[in-house]
Amino acid sequence: MATNPVRSGVYLADHSSTGPLRTLLRYRELLRQLVIREIKLRYKRSVLGFAWTVLNPLLAMVIFTMVFSRIFGDQPHYPLYVLTALLGWNLFSLGTSRGLDSVVLNGPIIRKVFVPKAIFPVAAIVSQIVNFAFTLVPLFVLMMALGASFSLNLLWLPVPLLSLTCFALGIALLLGTFNVFFRDVKYFYEAGLLAWFYATPIFYPAEIIPAKFKLLLHLNPMYGLLESLRAPIYLGTAPAAIALVSGLALSLATLAVGWIVFHRLESRFIHYV
Repeated sequence: MATNPVRSGVYLADHSSTGPLRTLLRYRELLRQLVIREIKLRYKRSVLGFAWTVLNPLLAMVIFTMVFSRIFGDQPHYPLYVLTALLGWNLFSLGTSRGLDSVVLNGPIIRKVFVPKAIFPVAAIVSQIVNFAFTLVPLFVLMMALGASFSLNLLWLPVPLLSLTCFALGIALLLGTFNVFFRDVKYFYEAGLLAWFYATPIFYPAEIIPAKFKLLLHLNPMYGLLESLRAPIYLGTAPAAIALVSGLALSLATLAVGWIVFHRLESRFIHYV
């Protein structure tokens, strides 16, 4: 009978040199189990369970709409404007936060058996992609309720989603690496993430930002990524080409840096987890 490497600690590994993607594909069953475990643990002992995946962003959207819709009343379909960005932000923030802790929390597995350690932050991000997929259902229902247009430009959605995923994974790999050696990273990131949220036009339009701060806005990578995500859903248009290309380039560069740093230091993880 096949054993579960997550539960039993038994894992056979081929230590030959392979590429990172090939390694993850080889351990895809373990990745699947880790994603399922990640989702189950998040809603453990919760009465509503997985339903909170949908309810959390919806409740946040309702609160922002109640508080800010009058202030930004000229923003058409304001609930949709907020929810679209919230879903993208949640994918990033929750994925990177879970990825930050992923190596340390799986220390018992790392100490006992060989597994590709990058699989833990990857599982954290993949679990958020699963959550994002489920939240698309109420998003599309909201679009219909508000009379927003469904156009063929929705076919562009996977491209900004890919950019956002790559960026989140790159950050998760970096944070997961640093957190192994310096546990204070978690607390700095939590504070920084809150400031990052308010610095990103999620519940307010970018147009209200004073001209002297526009440069800072465009230096915020989440601004471009979320605007590209908003375009096919909220605006019904294709994402701006320059935003799409620059966002994908930045995301792939971040992923490459994160993967290199993680790979170079992962052999030392076992001494710190």
